[in-house]
Amino acid sequence: MPDPAPSRFGRFAPRAARLPSEKDWERAVLLDPRSAPRDPEQISDGAGPPFPPAALTSSPQRLDADDPAVGALIAHLTPRSTAKRASRAPWKRGAPAPAPTPPPAPPSLAGWRLLARADGEALFARGEPAQLHTVAVREDPRRHTWICIASSVAQPLRAARDGIRASSWRVEPTREVEPHDTVLRVLVTEQTYAGAQRADGRVLAPDLHVDAEQLVLRMFITPLRGFQSRAPNPETAVRIALPDPVGSRRLVDGALYDPGITSRS
Repeated sequence: MPDPAPSRFGRFAPRAARLPSEKDWERAVLLDPRSAPRDPEQISDGAGPPFPPAALTSSPQRLDADDPAVGALIAHLTPRSTAKRASRAPWKRGAPAPAPTPPPAPPSLAGWRLLARADGEALFARGEPAQLHTVAVREDPRRHTWICIASSVAQPLRAARDGIRASSWRVEPTREVEPHDTVLRVLVTEQTYAGAQRADGRVLAPDLHVDAEQLVLRMFITPLRGFQSRAPNPETAVRIALPDPVGSRRLVDGALYDPGITSRS
């Protein structure tokens, strides 16, 4: 994010966010989590529709160049070149016209795979999660053509549920979590832009996985509709009702998907 523009009154440091008071926590929503597996069923890098993690490791099927969605991918990957315009200078009018620029060679689709396709959208990818290159394409229902709408490289993969990417959270910093606690106090930072508004009333029932060693919590927030300014979102205080006391379990924010951690769990 760029630094704020200097003003005639000088450069001011942003005001530190105020932590919730005890009364704020008493008024904070108490959510009953949904039981969920350790790993998310869907993940997303924000460029296109969510996809199952297995799509990254399964054997890719050959892409059909006659598929309009694949055609949009090819058009996006094709190098763009501008033909040289013939000079109209009087002293060059008798010179032979420059040779036309040959069309660029079609790109190779080797290594590209289809991750997801639904509702007139498709998401293609190449590479490993640490350096995953994705291209999202969408169909124009009026023109019946497909165009590229987003492209990203090495963006974090987040858990997704019902098309919503998971938001990150942290435990209330002013008190220690005790083994006997059955209510978890967390501060959630909304993933999507919300015009610097808190997510009160929009935090959904989270996904919770509990085993002998870990308590993995994934938080989801219903995004606001319409355009929202790209301002940092403040944290929202939320209480989570746990099915069992925390005990000695490690608390894990399951918003980000890391296949390396998954393989070691």
